[in-house]
Amino acid sequence: MKKRYVMLLCLLGTMLVFGGCGKKAEEPEPVEEEVQEEAEEPEAEEPEAEEPEETEEANEESGEHENMIENGDFSQGLGVWQTYLNNGEAELAVNDEGQMEIRVANAGDLDYSVQAYYDGFSIDQGVKYHIAFDLACDKPRTVVWRVQVNGGDYHAYFTDEFQATEEMQHYDYDVTMEEESDPAPRLCFNVGKYEGDGDLGNHVIKIDNLEMYVTDDSGKVASAAGGDAVPILVNQVGYPTGAAKVATFRGDAIGDEFEVVDAESNKSVGTYKQEASFDNSSTQEKVSTGDFSELKDPGTYKIVCGDQESAPFVIGDDVYQDLMKSLMNLFYLHRCGTELTKDEAGAFAHPVCHDSEATVFGSDEKVDVTGGWHDAGDYGRYVVAGAKAACDLMMAWEDYGDATGDILEEVKYELDWMLKMQREDGGVYHKVTCANFPDFVSPEQETGELILSPVSNAATADFAATMAMASRIYRSKDSSFADGCLEAAQKAFVYLQDHQEEGGFTNPDGISTGEYGDGNWKDEYFWAAAELFRATSGSDYDEVIKELGEGVVNQGLGWGDTGLYGAYAYVSCSDADEELSKKLLIKMESAADSYCDAREKDGYGSAMLNDTYPWGSNMTIANDGMLAGMLRKLGKSDKTKQERYDKMAADQLNYLLGRNGTGYCYVTGFGTISPKKPHHRPSTAAGECMPGMLVGGPDNGLDDPYVKQVLKDKAPALCYADSDQSYSTNEITIYWNSPLVYLLASQMK
Repeated sequence: MKKRYVMLLCLLGTMLVFGGCGKKAEEPEPVEEEVQEEAEEPEAEEPEAEEPEETEEANEESGEHENMIENGDFSQGLGVWQTYLNNGEAELAVNDEGQMEIRVANAGDLDYSVQAYYDGFSIDQGVKYHIAFDLACDKPRTVVWRVQVNGGDYHAYFTDEFQATEEMQHYDYDVTMEEESDPAPRLCFNVGKYEGDGDLGNHVIKIDNLEMYVTDDSGKVASAAGGDAVPILVNQVGYPTGAAKVATFRGDAIGDEFEVVDAESNKSVGTYKQEASFDNSSTQEKVSTGDFSELKDPGTYKIVCGDQESAPFVIGDDVYQDLMKSLMNLFYLHRCGTELTKDEAGAFAHPVCHDSEATVFGSDEKVDVTGGWHDAGDYGRYVVAGAKAACDLMMAWEDYGDATGDILEEVKYELDWMLKMQREDGGVYHKVTCANFPDFVSPEQETGELILSPVSNAATADFAATMAMASRIYRSKDSSFADGCLEAAQKAFVYLQDHQEEGGFTNPDGISTGEYGDGNWKDEYFWAAAELFRATSGSDYDEVIKELGEGVVNQGLGWGDTGLYGAYAYVSCSDADEELSKKLLIKMESAADSYCDAREKDGYGSAMLNDTYPWGSNMTIANDGMLAGMLRKLGKSDKTKQERYDKMAADQLNYLLGRNGTGYCYVTGFGTISPKKPHHRPSTAAGECMPGMLVGGPDNGLDDPYVKQVLKDKAPALCYADSDQSYSTNEITIYWNSPLVYLLASQMK
């Protein structure tokens, strides 16, 4: 059998940026087309050995030639092999000869429109590998294999392009990993459309005898330790002078006492006891806590226990001012459809982006929907996500305005966009995005066709609630705008009344961006009715409020679970039905009580229920603390309860800012240890991490390939990776920042 040997280097710098987005129930990440030099193909049939023969024999004897690709001969079936399809059609199977087949029905329009991939191995810097496989195709065509980054810019560590033939050929490569170690790369075959191949129609690619093994690990570079090695955990940003101050100790830092030391002079300012101890289930470790709340002198400190010490932190009355400004500035930096100047946006400046009209899905109709905020690490704009973000910020301004300043101008930028998303009949388009997630480029470089996905009841109800709230919030500032918001809210509510039988939103065919699907929109309907009642004192909304109220007010303040927002709006009304108002308040307090129960059992003060850390757990933590601030603003809970709620809220903020099992301050640009590699296109494109972003945090569902490989043995609260490959733990969104703005404002009292 003819053999083909190629020696490859890592051809970085010749590749274009590419990728996908992670969050919201999404497809596996795509791989974008690249430009790369062809590897040289020597004439000789046999390669020159890279290592002396005796070294290879020694390697075999030591077991270094163990195949890193499980079931590479497909004798056990497909195993973990999967397909990623981007406007292509294909399926995987194992034929009677024990070969994997990629059965392509439609090659799509991109080289990665059809991709067969394998996850579940690691590669280390400085290590040499041997990669080999057999491949044939029943029609001559271009094939590209890659071992690539499985996130961020998705560049290839090793790759080659070749022409497959009907005869099974053997392909053989020796490569060296020159970059930082990657614990979760992806091996894939891109068999989409390539120029020169023409229309291939149905065809089958066969792959067999796939192997990857280490040939020389003598140059291996050790990886750096993660943040969860930090022995003493504190709020790394700091504490207001009068706030409660508690540290968590683990490992060698557990003891009887600890000292607080002035960070500049290194002199002790007080000795305190480690009092409470926990068999901490969320992190699966023993920890203790120590209270040093009596320290109120402004300054910069650290905690010391033996030879272990914490990150430095500040005590002072204005300790959160810079953090608040940065959290709110994120919304400006995520503006869509406008130029961001260098003076205002620095490294994240960009020309006008996404300024073309959008096409209504399934039609030729064009609509101007410019404006609003980019949602997350991608550049889509989603009504349900924007509604939560805008409402959190308006509530923060209304309830704790001294802390937020005038954020309403920024919120209006989002509201103006949302108004454009409403149709004449009152229904609201669910989202505007391109068909697929964009490459890892700056926003003006996403130039694909903008598509308006169909109207959804969830988006329409969220829109109605948001506009009703805005009509009240903006009344004293801009009465004309407030009137327009109220009219739009009422129009949306009528649409909902006339479309009760419609189900939840699902992505239409050909759209693979974030779905934000929500099969139960009755909680949003209740929220809309409650906000309209508060805005108008109108009896038109009583029936919906009384019919749905108690049944939909569940725990949570997320984009998909909005009942507590509705309860808050209704209980805030002086003319609300007294009996129902009391019942809804009990629902709110019951949720807060459960968070307090969880917080008191956790050595880090986390209020997460049942040690379950979902995708976006940091939003849940911020929401839990936010609820305490809402109850304080209502002023209807008894003093003992509210004091308990306030302690819970303070601990959720402390958790997010560093007192957690990973040792990270989860806001970029703040604290001693903070995320440096978020799954965030503007940061990747700019080459630096945008500050003021709350990342998603631990996700023990392990909802992306990177964390599936890296964190599979971690405790729930430790399932976090500071990697741009991890969209389920290290992406950001506007509606994760927004509850943190509210929570922080409530703590700056």
